[in-house]
Amino acid sequence: MNAIKKHDAGLIVAGILLIVCAFLFLLAPGVTLVTLTAIAGAAFLVSGIFDVITYVRFREAMSLSGWALAYAVLDIVIGLMFLVHPIAFAAVIPWVIGFFFAVFGVVEIVGSLRIRKEGVPMWGWMLFSGIVSVLCGLAFFVAPAVLSVFLAVFILMRGVSLVMYGWNAGKAMAI
Repeated sequence: MNAIKKHDAGLIVAGILLIVCAFLFLLAPGVTLVTLTAIAGAAFLVSGIFDVITYVRFREAMSLSGWALAYAVLDIVIGLMFLVHPIAFAAVIPWVIGFFFAVFGVVEIVGSLRIRKEGVPMWGWMLFSGIVSVLCGLAFFVAPAVLSVFLAVFILMRGVSLVMYGWNAGKAMAI
């Protein structure tokens, strides 16, 4: 009998941490940009690390492309830059984050269409999450003053996605 783990605890924990982070942004929108930059840096770093782990574990089973790994590494690099130089990045964070959220959304949309062809059941959520990510990214360019709200929406979507992917990891591996 082939033993497949039903859930991926690492993805679930990372998702829960991102959800908590999103609610902190919503509860304290007056937090300084420097603090938001540091928190966003930590979120990018955590997300990137877990994305690299997911890529390494599932790249063959889910036919993940090298672009997924490149994006994960980019998340790690951005996270480190934000954590090392939060004051320097505070002034440009709405545009930097907006650009990367839009790119992430496009990658997620393309990925959802790809896994749909393979019969993976979570493709619809991934498509929805990608569309919301693109819209949040574009919103940063239009209204950078409400950074914490858009950041909270994106991080909440990413956290829920990680929880859902972690919860359904066994289903994806069974296909």
